[in-house]
Amino acid sequence: MEQIPIFVINLARRPDRLKRIGEHLDAHGVEWSRVDACDASRVDPEQLDQVIAPSGPLGALGLGDRACTVSHCFAWRSFLNSSARYALFLEDDVYLAADLASLLQNEAWVPPGVHVIKLEKFGAGRSRVLLGPASATLPGTARSLHRMYSRHVGGGAYILSRIGAEMALAECGRMRVPIDHLLFNDTVSPVFHQLRPMILRPAMATQRYYVYNSDIAKYGKAARPKGWRLRLRHLQRGLREVSQAHRQLFALATGRARILELEWQDVSATEGPLKSDSVAPP
Repeated sequence: MEQIPIFVINLARRPDRLKRIGEHLDAHGVEWSRVDACDASRVDPEQLDQVIAPSGPLGALGLGDRACTVSHCFAWRSFLNSSARYALFLEDDVYLAADLASLLQNEAWVPPGVHVIKLEKFGAGRSRVLLGPASATLPGTARSLHRMYSRHVGGGAYILSRIGAEMALAECGRMRVPIDHLLFNDTVSPVFHQLRPMILRPAMATQRYYVYNSDIAKYGKAARPKGWRLRLRHLQRGLREVSQAHRQLFALATGRARILELEWQDVSATEGPLKSDSVAPP
C-alpha cells in the first residue's frame, strides 16, 4: 500500500507558510501536494454562495470562514480526482508530531465505516470531549483512536475517506456552517452521524505551535454579533446542545463513552511521548 496522500491548503499570497509547512513535511519524509486556497480578500461573493450560505445555525458567517470552507471543497475535489482511498487534509499553519509518517504508511488501521478522522487538538491547552473507548492502537505511535460523541471543531488536520469526501461535497450549495462544524459538530452538522467521526488521542496536530496569526480572523469580525444578538446566539447554541443531550447521556449511561481530556502531544523518535495525557473523571 502507498502512503496516504496529503493535500495542503495554501493561499497564493502566503508562500512563506507554504515554505514552512513544506519543510516541516519534508523533514517527516512524507509526500504532499498544494491546493490553491480561496482568498477571502478578493473572492467573488457568488462563488461563496455556490458552496455555503452567508448565515446559518451559528449566525452570520464571515467571509473568512466561508472562503476557508470553499478551499477545503477544492481539496476534496483534488482528492477524488486521484485513485487514493483516503487522504489527509492540512491547513498551512498546522504543526504535526514526529510520528506522522508512521500513521500515513497505509490505511489498514482505519476502522470500516469511519469516514473522517481528526488529528488535531483545537485551541490551546486541554479540552474535555465525550469519546468512545480506544478502538485501536495506531501503528508506530503511542496514540489511540476514539469515536467522537460530542463536538471538537477545527479543520487544521483530518483524514477523509472517498465516501466521506463525496458526502461532504454533496452538501455544497446547501452548507450553512463552516467546514469544521460540518465535519465535527454534532449539534449543527447534517452529516456528522453518517461520517462517524473519530479522533486521535493524544492529538497529533496543532495550530497553536507557531504564533497564532490566522489569515481569516479579520474577515470574521463582522459576523460576531453584540448585545441582544449575541445573547440570542448563545441561547440558540444552548438549545442545540440540549437537543443532543439524550444521545450523549445514553452513551455515558451505557458505557459507550466517557468524558476524556484531549491535548496535543509531540513525540521524540527515541523516547516516545514527551508528556502523558490525562483522563478526566466521567
